[in-house]
Amino acid sequence: MLFRRKDEVIEFPEEVLIETTNRCNARCVFCHHPKMKRPLTDMSDQLFSKLLGDIKEMKVKIVTPFVSGEIFLDKKIFERLKLLNSELPGAGIMIFTNGSLLNEERAESLSGIRNIRVINFSLNGFEAEDYRKRVGLDLAQAVKNIKNVIRLNAERKFADTITVASVEYGKEDRARNKRYNDAFCRFCADNFPGAEVKVGYKYNFLSHISSARGFKNIYCQHLKNIVIMANGLVSLCSMDMEGEYILGNANERSLLDIFNGPLAREYRHHRKSHMMPCRLCNMV
Repeated sequence: MLFRRKDEVIEFPEEVLIETTNRCNARCVFCHHPKMKRPLTDMSDQLFSKLLGDIKEMKVKIVTPFVSGEIFLDKKIFERLKLLNSELPGAGIMIFTNGSLLNEERAESLSGIRNIRVINFSLNGFEAEDYRKRVGLDLAQAVKNIKNVIRLNAERKFADTITVASVEYGKEDRARNKRYNDAFCRFCADNFPGAEVKVGYKYNFLSHISSARGFKNIYCQHLKNIVIMANGLVSLCSMDMEGEYILGNANERSLLDIFNGPLAREYRHHRKSHMMPCRLCNMV
């Protein structure tokens, strides 16, 4: 049970991110995951069920079964997506994937899931050799799978939006960045008609990743979300892949209690320069 002073407003997260698995089949050069020291694991059924009960208490519009890793390495992902539909029928779902494992069989299963607001394909390349160096996967397979999902969605309308995204090269060479960005957008326009195309900057968390994007002293919108790692620890944000900044343990406390705890509130109610690690992060 959540106890608060009578004058204290109970706050609710805008989005809940659930790490059903932290395993990944890619080795993206712009991501900390290949260097991650956390044990690779999948979330237990018991914890996932407990989280759904917690979310029912909150006015949450979006649930994202992703923090780090590739969600289609979770062998129970479709079972869990169906549980999201049945237990939280009013919640939208956001899917993040590199697309490499979303073959015809999995795409067919995905088309049966309701309330998908966005399917975001993190493609991160358009030339086979460069893609293999940057991501460590086969570009042709990813492109084939993305095309198939777009085709299925045109027929069945199971997702509101499909996005194909890339992280820019991120070097200080702006001309190179622009050439890459323009070429990536052309490639996507030619291959993925109807999909939204986005090119983002590199996120730099605790200097884990080199990025040309600078720091902005803002109230971080990402702290309005709650992030549960596969072991049940609630991390400060999705950039904290190592779980170095923990707000609480969802195995022991409710999500609402953790989100309204003094530490979470202090981060949320101050600008980024107020506390570590936010003062070192360029995410906006």
